[in-house]
Amino acid sequence: MFDFITRELSGRGVAALAAFVLGGLASWAIGRWRRMRQKQSILRGDARDTVVIEHHIVERAEVADPAQPDQARPVAATLRVRALGQAEVSWVVPNGHLAAELHARALKATARQTLISMEGAEGSFLLETLSGFVGDRLGTAPFEHDLYVMAPCCEPVELAHHQPVVIVLIAAADLALFNSWPACRNIQVEHGSDGARVLTLLELARRHREEQAKIAQLRREGKRTLYAETMYVLDLALDRRTAPIRTKPVPWGRFEDVLKGMGLE
Repeated sequence: MFDFITRELSGRGVAALAAFVLGGLASWAIGRWRRMRQKQSILRGDARDTVVIEHHIVERAEVADPAQPDQARPVAATLRVRALGQAEVSWVVPNGHLAAELHARALKATARQTLISMEGAEGSFLLETLSGFVGDRLGTAPFEHDLYVMAPCCEPVELAHHQPVVIVLIAAADLALFNSWPACRNIQVEHGSDGARVLTLLELARRHREEQAKIAQLRREGKRTLYAETMYVLDLALDRRTAPIRTKPVPWGRFEDVLKGMGLE
């Protein structure tokens, strides 16, 4: 028996045992390296491996119109943000190439340009995929229908402590209220960090106006609108009810450098 074991270990058995040990060590090292990277991502607040759907509920107020003092105009008085679902990017975007493309585009978002680019053919496919995820999570809600603008964003570390890929959903009529910085300067929020989202909505409203005008012009000229959309307008039924959670003004001093860079303050 001893001679048999000796012969086996002196031949292929040694090679097999060495391969087994080396494979186990390599798997352990790779797993530990991945865990360390994940820990570092958490400490940085980097959550771009997840996609979160967030519904933006706007409460309105009436103020005097400077152009017509005898008339009032609506303004966004309060912004409430509600999470409606979350999943890993790899689950939301099954195509590996598109998932990598979404992550790469999210990394390019800046404090001044928080919207994730949806330009080109790949952006169009990403929009279709993200809208499918939204429909899967929200398509059967028994609430009143409205038109909602859908666009992905990622607010970087200069604006937010937690940085996932966020699918922004906001009623088109409410988004129109974010037409200027003075109109949104005094908006109330539930969390001071939501000031970053106010800046995102300002940029989203501007791009939405420009994009819709461009698409309308292309259609008037009889031209194709292929890949012209970088955000979608969806017919959704979302719950707009909220609990009376206390709100407060945005601490804009927290975003002083960003506001100066954008020329707002």
